[in-house]
Amino acid sequence: MEISPISGARMSNQGDHFNLCKADADMLDRLVDVGFEIDQLEDLTKEEQLRASNILKMFGLLKQYPVEDASDTLIDVTLARIDQYESKHRASMHIQTVDVQATSSGFAFRMPDLISIACMVLIGASLVIWLGRGTRAQSMSYQCANNMAAVGMGLANFAFDNNGAVPTTSAVGLGSLFGGVTPDRMNPDALLGEYCSTHHLHCPGHEGTDGGGFSYQTQRKEIWDALKRHRRVFVVLSDTNPILDAILTGRTHNPLTPSQNHGGNGQNQLLDDGSTISLVGPPVLGGDKIWVPDRRPGRIDIFLTH
Repeated sequence: MEISPISGARMSNQGDHFNLCKADADMLDRLVDVGFEIDQLEDLTKEEQLRASNILKMFGLLKQYPVEDASDTLIDVTLARIDQYESKHRASMHIQTVDVQATSSGFAFRMPDLISIACMVLIGASLVIWLGRGTRAQSMSYQCANNMAAVGMGLANFAFDNNGAVPTTSAVGLGSLFGGVTPDRMNPDALLGEYCSTHHLHCPGHEGTDGGGFSYQTQRKEIWDALKRHRRVFVVLSDTNPILDAILTGRTHNPLTPSQNHGGNGQNQLLDDGSTISLVGPPVLGGDKIWVPDRRPGRIDIFLTH
């Protein structure tokens, strides 16, 4: 029995596609599986060998179908766009240097270029200085908080050795703020030596001459006694009160002025339980302005002096 070049293959009238009989379609699938390598097909009968060869011949003829030449215009446009892209890419990678003009005495830069360079140097230097100041202020704030923590440890040990007492001393000169009665202020000197070192009582960011840069809780004696009885946690010291002199001399003052120890960026606080906190915003704790005394009698108030 003879086998036609492609058994049952014919061209359809709609789209000129090949319609294969089932046997040819099955053989085509097998050829696809082996990448059209007929030698990879095993156990072929003579009929299947001829069928596979005819299918390969058919696809060989398909490769010889004429193809229209590409449009010269399309090729030109494509190449032009490629050139344009490469030009833009090279331009983006190019670093423009300052024009240098040769003169009889050497080389000279154009004035606009010199101005641009000077501005860039100034901006860079300003940025470095600003970052350096910020880092230095932050470092000093950490050192300040560490010193306060050491004082807090000293207070805890002092209280353990003295029946829970906080060391205080009379704050002479502040009686006018307490109805003529001299208040008591926490006494850091009682901690020196046995409970903490001198440098612990200093803020490294303080540049004034009024002590080491800390202000201490100041209250009437009966308030201190109440604090001792009730074991209430309260602020015992802080960065320097910046408006104390204005309060004592009757000058205008703003109770929300931040301490200047850390460039006006806030103030550290030490609580009597030994913990430290940092007020980044206004100097207010629980609605209490910590730089000014509360005029309401009997109220436990935060008022820090030095």
